[in-house]
Amino acid sequence: MRSPGRQRGVALLSVLLITALVTVIVSHMLARQRLSLHSSANLVQHQQLWQLALSGESWARQQILAQARRENGLQVVHPGQPWAEPAPVMDIEGGRIHIELEDLGARLNLNSLRRPNDLLASARYQRLLALLGVRAHDPALLSTQRGRDGKPLPLSDISELRQLPQVDAATLEKLRPVLTAGPASALNINTASALVLASLEGLDQATASNLVKTRPEAGYPSVQAFLDHPMLAGRDIKARGLAVGSQQFRATIDVELDGRRLRLVSDLRSIDGKTLRVEQRHLLPNPAKADRPNE
Repeated sequence: MRSPGRQRGVALLSVLLITALVTVIVSHMLARQRLSLHSSANLVQHQQLWQLALSGESWARQQILAQARRENGLQVVHPGQPWAEPAPVMDIEGGRIHIELEDLGARLNLNSLRRPNDLLASARYQRLLALLGVRAHDPALLSTQRGRDGKPLPLSDISELRQLPQVDAATLEKLRPVLTAGPASALNINTASALVLASLEGLDQATASNLVKTRPEAGYPSVQAFLDHPMLAGRDIKARGLAVGSQQFRATIDVELDGRRLRLVSDLRSIDGKTLRVEQRHLLPNPAKADRPNE
């Protein structure tokens, strides 16, 4: 028969073990609760960033649409217009919103390069590759999905060039500032960089740089006005594939709130000069410096 002292010792030990077990369980529950609260807070903050980014996108769309209303469409698009002016930094409680607008018509369009037997566009692309020091390759060789009508669907992003063995990650980064992959479109000579203009037949980089520096403040009213420029006398530049307006823009919205950052890149397309459709969005949690064409 056990002594009363020994029984009390066993009982005390049992109580201590139960207390320790309860403490562990409660601590675990509290830790899970803290984690759940932290996750909920992160979700709320992300939603706030997302809503602020969409507000910035809406502001950008209104800027472009206002331009379209002023100019009776987007037949002439140039850097002297209000849409191209640096947007003010919008201060909000605990952070800020910064928006940049870019004319994607200033870039060579990959889908325009994939038209059958378009030797002119292909030659311009190969000259651009040479200027960048990039290995020659042909976007027409890219495999793409087909629509219900059996026709190839357009490329949606220039990253699809990675299918080609000549295009590695470093090459793609070189190409990003000068290419786009929206619906097939002409090159806007009013906004194209000197590097992109130098890809035109009969042009060199020095002449292209001078053309950018001497562009009219109100832009060229027509492609012919550009071709009539004295610096282009005697140069056999074709008007095909060139334009003075644009229907495609990119809005880059950087949002900062309570130390957290988010970048939304929205590609916008004008349908009829009155409506802007969002073609695609890219969400980047850790904003990096935006790509811009080299002047």
